[in-house]
Amino acid sequence: MDGLQESVADLSSLTRVQLETLKIQLALHNGEINMDQALSLRKNSRISKGTHYRILAQARSNLKASLLTVAVAAQIGVVNPEDVDKLMATMKLIPSDVDEEKLPEVLALVRAVVDRIVML
Repeated sequence: MDGLQESVADLSSLTRVQLETLKIQLALHNGEINMDQALSLRKNSRISKGTHYRILAQARSNLKASLLTVAVAAQIGVVNPEDVDKLMATMKLIPSDVDEEKLPEVLALVRAVVDRIVML
C-alpha cells in the first residue's frame, strides 16, 4: 500500500489492515493472485485464511456503514450528493504514487473538500 492510501485510510473508517485486505481480496477476485499468494502478501507476516476472512468481514461492514451514513446524510439534506460526486472525482484524479513531499498538500485538499461537504 502506498503512502497516499495509508494516509487517506487514516482519515477513513477503515484500518490500514482492512484497506490492505480489501486490495488483496480485489486482486484475488480478479484472478491476479491465488489464495496462497493472498495470505502471504501481508506487510508483516503471513495470516491464516480465517483471519483474512474475519478482517475482510470487518472491512466490508465498515464500508457498508460508511456508505449508508452518506446516504442517510444525503436523504436528510446534510450532504449534497453532487458534492460527494466531486469528492470521488477528486480522489480519482490523485495519482497513487504522489511524491512524499506533496502528500501533506494532497491530504489538505482532500480534508478541505470533505469539510466543505460537511458544513454543519
